[in-house]
Amino acid sequence: MTTPLRWVCTPALGQGRSSGGSTASELFEGGGGQRRRPLLETLVREICQNSLDRRTGRGCARVFFDILLVSGDERLRLLKAMDWDGLQAHMSSIHGTGGAALTIRAGIEAMEAPTVVCLRISDTGTEGLGGDDWDESGNFRRLCIQNFTTADDTGRGGSFGLGKAVSWMHSRLLTVLFSSSVSGREQEGLRLFGRSEIPAHEMDGQTWLDGAYLGVPSSRDGVPVALSEWRRPTEASDLLLSRDGLTGPGTTLLIPAFHEPDREETSALEIRDPEELCQDLTRAASRWFWPAISWGRLEVQARVLDASSRIVKHLSVAEVDGHWSPFVSAARTSTGGPAAVAPGDTAAMDISDFPVPRRIRPDDRPDLLHGAIESVIRVGVTRVSPSEACLPCRSTIALVRGAGMVVDYVDGNRLQDGGAYCAVALVGNAILQVPPSDATELQAGMHADVEEYFRAAEPVTHDDWIPTTRRLRESYDWRGSAGRLRGLRTELRQLVVQGLLTSDEPAPDAGPELLLRMLSLGAGTADLRPAGERGLRPRLEIRLDRDASWFDETRRGWALQGDVIRHGRSIGAASSGLSFRSIADSGQGEPWRISSIELIGATHDLNMDDSDNRRVVFSADSGFSSIHFRCLVRPPQGVDPAMTGFRQGG
Repeated sequence: MTTPLRWVCTPALGQGRSSGGSTASELFEGGGGQRRRPLLETLVREICQNSLDRRTGRGCARVFFDILLVSGDERLRLLKAMDWDGLQAHMSSIHGTGGAALTIRAGIEAMEAPTVVCLRISDTGTEGLGGDDWDESGNFRRLCIQNFTTADDTGRGGSFGLGKAVSWMHSRLLTVLFSSSVSGREQEGLRLFGRSEIPAHEMDGQTWLDGAYLGVPSSRDGVPVALSEWRRPTEASDLLLSRDGLTGPGTTLLIPAFHEPDREETSALEIRDPEELCQDLTRAASRWFWPAISWGRLEVQARVLDASSRIVKHLSVAEVDGHWSPFVSAARTSTGGPAAVAPGDTAAMDISDFPVPRRIRPDDRPDLLHGAIESVIRVGVTRVSPSEACLPCRSTIALVRGAGMVVDYVDGNRLQDGGAYCAVALVGNAILQVPPSDATELQAGMHADVEEYFRAAEPVTHDDWIPTTRRLRESYDWRGSAGRLRGLRTELRQLVVQGLLTSDEPAPDAGPELLLRMLSLGAGTADLRPAGERGLRPRLEIRLDRDASWFDETRRGWALQGDVIRHGRSIGAASSGLSFRSIADSGQGEPWRISSIELIGATHDLNMDDSDNRRVVFSADSGFSSIHFRCLVRPPQGVDPAMTGFRQGG
């Protein structure tokens, strides 16, 4: 006789720590980059990314989102098969006003309702949950047991790291059930398991740690545990996990008492219209995975199913339609063509010297280590017509690496002619999908190393490339390259507009008009003190003369001119610094180098310290009034000074 699956909690022993909820969920709810999009989109991103990461061979991963309305005998069989009585006993003992406690109370009510709403997510063409119950590197343990761990495989995305918490967040029970057909073990049937993020609690005089697991009860070192169980597909049907109609290895997740935690409008079923929900699921897949879909790596469907009859009541398919086809066209454009000045035009260029620093760790994997690399970023753009101005991501730049997911959409600069565009920046293994160029041919063989660098620069939500992730800072000799990565978004904005969307004739190539576009004066040049104090206390102002400055093509820098002016009537020295940095979205950009500085006029009572080519410091005594200066300002290596904006500092 088949052993029933049971929920197993872990008793608190000694100084075992307990938690009042899921740390990962709290991080998601705490805000950040992921809050710019609905949590449903975050769920789609996490699921599809992991399916892509676990694709077998070069085939297509297929993902199905099924909304199940479970009622009548089907509901009763589900409750029995998932040992609802055992889980409810622990959940009913949870008290308090914390977020997890309130959610679980709502979940108990949802499971007792006549109709239980579940979201079932299945994939095929993937590896499945391999490894035994204690294999720390296996897919099973990483997804179903561990927290804050991810795969070490080069180029993979999240692979069951922090982002998986979003699946539990969409269950009012904070519970997910699993079945998996494992590649190479298909003949063994389906592997079944479950996990609940139930908080620590007391029941029947016993204190229990957070977390409960559905499986075959066992023990390890005297501690109760639940082991995954292999069953025939028919034996998983009551759990709605039989994977009927799906062929090949893959994994199915069942989210009982499904809800959208960041939405308020709901129906009597405590969810919004199921057909609308299906459409939003596939829209999210198209929005974030149009690269993988267009490359033939991913297919996504969402369906509304009657759980008892298995009849499909509604079907929605993720497609690369008119919303996303301009991005696909931009990614497929060859370099060397004219600018995209009319609707429908496309253009592309390569950033051929983006630095990837030397990889110095892990020490035990010499095959992963490499020297500094000058990598290629392919930038493409499609100018869209006014009728396409309603594009959800118009005038943005999609950041894409080889996984085939859009990491983020960067808001682009506006066009002076009022037009709109769709742009894309591809890095790492994604370069293998673009038309080749001399620059991409030179990078052949380096794509995997570049891919890994950008992967290491992604935070846990995989929605940015930043130089402050622990993985990047510990694995690479990153000093000297952080500023370039931090300023990449700004660099891309300017490259797209000035290099791909503007024809040569009207665009300035030197002089004050181009400088006006490039230079953003720092706030430090203004004196915000009261007028009376400004008139007495000495200060130095460094004022740039834009009209007299110009771009020196031969020296690849800006020949700037300006004046150092002393203000204030009191006696005493005054000092001020002159520096320039790339404009960055966050933090300080990389410093630009100042050289060939000349003072034109009397230098009495003025001292100048130019020992640091990143900052010149002027100091003037009371006898000084003003002096004119000239200098050459050049960006860090690999930055195009005619395309990249910079900021004056003190």
